[in-house]
Amino acid sequence: MRRELQRTRSELSKTRAELEEVRRVLRAVEASRFWKLRNLWWRTKERAFALLGLTDRMTQDTTRVLVPAEPPEPPLSAADPRGVPSAAPVAPSRSAAPVDIVVCIHDAYDDVVACIDSVVSHTRPPYTLILVDDGSATKTRDHVEHLARALSAVRIRNEEARGYTLAANQGLRASTGEYVVLLNSDTVVTPGWLGRLIGCAESDPAIGLVGPLSNCASWQSVPEVFDAAGDWAENPLPTGVTPDAIASALGAMSGPVYPRIPFLNGFCLLIKRATIEALGRFDEETFGRGYGEENDYALRARAAGFALAVADDAYVVHRQSRSYSHERRKLLSEAAGAALNRKHGGALIEEGVRVCRSGRVMEAMRERSRLLLDRRARIARGRERFEGKRVLFVLPVTERGGGANVVISEARAMSLMGVDARLLNRPEFLPFFERHYPEPGLPIESAPLDRLAEFAKSFDAVIATVNTSVAAIAPLAGKGPVLGYYVQDFEPAFYEAGSPAWSAALASYTGAPGLVRLTKTEWNRAAVLEGAGVDCTVIGPSYEADLFRPYREAPVSSPVKIAAMVRPSTPRRQPELTVDVLGRLHARFGERVAITVFGFDPAGPDAEVAKELPATVTRAGLLDGAALAALFNDTHVFADLSSFQAMGLTALEALGCGATAVVPRSGGANAFARHEENALVVDTLSADACFQALCRLVEDDGLRSRLMDRGYRDVCRFHPVEPALRILEALFPEC
Repeated sequence: MRRELQRTRSELSKTRAELEEVRRVLRAVEASRFWKLRNLWWRTKERAFALLGLTDRMTQDTTRVLVPAEPPEPPLSAADPRGVPSAAPVAPSRSAAPVDIVVCIHDAYDDVVACIDSVVSHTRPPYTLILVDDGSATKTRDHVEHLARALSAVRIRNEEARGYTLAANQGLRASTGEYVVLLNSDTVVTPGWLGRLIGCAESDPAIGLVGPLSNCASWQSVPEVFDAAGDWAENPLPTGVTPDAIASALGAMSGPVYPRIPFLNGFCLLIKRATIEALGRFDEETFGRGYGEENDYALRARAAGFALAVADDAYVVHRQSRSYSHERRKLLSEAAGAALNRKHGGALIEEGVRVCRSGRVMEAMRERSRLLLDRRARIARGRERFEGKRVLFVLPVTERGGGANVVISEARAMSLMGVDARLLNRPEFLPFFERHYPEPGLPIESAPLDRLAEFAKSFDAVIATVNTSVAAIAPLAGKGPVLGYYVQDFEPAFYEAGSPAWSAALASYTGAPGLVRLTKTEWNRAAVLEGAGVDCTVIGPSYEADLFRPYREAPVSSPVKIAAMVRPSTPRRQPELTVDVLGRLHARFGERVAITVFGFDPAGPDAEVAKELPATVTRAGLLDGAALAALFNDTHVFADLSSFQAMGLTALEALGCGATAVVPRSGGANAFARHEENALVVDTLSADACFQALCRLVEDDGLRSRLMDRGYRDVCRFHPVEPALRILEALFPEC
């Protein structure tokens, strides 16, 4: 107990010193020439707008926002977000294009029964089933004959086994559909499988071949590719978990990325008719006994300009058929490998294997799949305990911001648990909020804050998200709802010490009896404990992990691409220091670096701070989530040179997309950033320290690559589901 008390006192002492240094920096920024000029510009503009009959409002972060009768129309982003995968799940395609499903069969009766049963149960017509019986014994032969009659399937019978490659070609010759699926008889398909494969194929005309994820399909296996012995993993399903449950969880996880890879496993292979017409069929002469024929076909397809894609929202179980023994399978595989090398050359094959094994997009998909069942279990636990609860988040904001993004994503996660989670905004803010969040995925309520108590009394919990909204929910104390305050920063640090705004922010932490205080990091908890003398429940960091993820391979190593937020309206982000460091970096490395800054309107007054940067520095403007994810997927290093960060959402998003980051030592970024492991954690109050850290990442390719590779693996676990569950547990501990 004594040791814990000493540790807490040490943390509080450190936090006290950090907060005092932060206040010093903010005072210096506010006294700067740029800040004074900016404030003069705003005062002039306000007077002009007043003459036009417009009013001004205060947002939660003290940024003044002019509110005309109609919302403005300019686009949110200068970046092109096309090609960014959806963060929301995508329904299987309902294409009516003719599809042929070719199943090659050689004995293994039980596998055949399970395979065809799953196809009939989970495949949406129209489709034609083509059954190629390659010399099966009596029991399987008779069953295939029965299936052909019962299902009006095409049946092809070889009295003696000819081998998989020849049997598959027989099926391809019999097919006429726009799409052909070669499906092993030792598979079990799941709901939506074919529609998801076709959806992938239709997503890009260049795609010629498509395969699903599986438990056992070499590079398409999830979550593991290799077992402990170095052989292909079989990934047996956990007890009580069905193939359909895995498929459902994968399909519901997020929108598919459709990774492009050099090779696809032939166990379940969709081929477009255009590909067959260009390439013909499998090479019977070289790979007649089976094994290697799909890799040869993949190499030929790529040489002809076709792409190979994984439908990463489709899942098909592969049982490793008993048609071949393990020993025979190994011999055939070795012989096929030698033949493939002779035909195409070892270098091309080795490069393809390298991409399949360690490509960033596939590796990120595997990392995410490892968390799939845990996320599913947390959602189920939340539904069991909290389904039917009504939770209202008071979110009086006009534009996109990190705090709002976190609240919205975690409220959406609550809705997956059966919670009626809603947002409330002020009526005059709604037009602007809806422009920045056109599809929040949640019901949006509207009420003036002075009437909030009457409006919100039917909810089980009402949560303030900024210090100015705590007073609005305080009248609800003792009248039914649990009252909460989602503390996402130490807000007194935003104001001059001793000012009325500072006093109000400090008082907000005790602004209502029984207030449940929630925060993201231990740093923020310690800051509130030190500043206000009250504790918070730490719920942990989170970000929109289904949006901010790798969907492109890492950018080439030169030039080194560096991105930074420059936001003059937020002094703690140290915009002038950031611009100074970036300017020094450009002067030192020239064309070896490509720098992008964002977070301000290039045509507005905030652009003044970046005027000293060279014209070759890209001014990306104000970015929405999709555009920011696109930028970070093409970035090596994100520089957050803020004086402190309560959590550091933008750096977390950058790591999620595969970049590394330079982040401030002061604050709560250490909740996800590990110095020399996935990021560089530095004293951002020193411009020289920031500059040296960025120089290291430019000059040391090995360090940069190592940090980038570790980052997305470390942070993909910070999905909003877990903090959402912790919020509910803190609000309703009795449930």
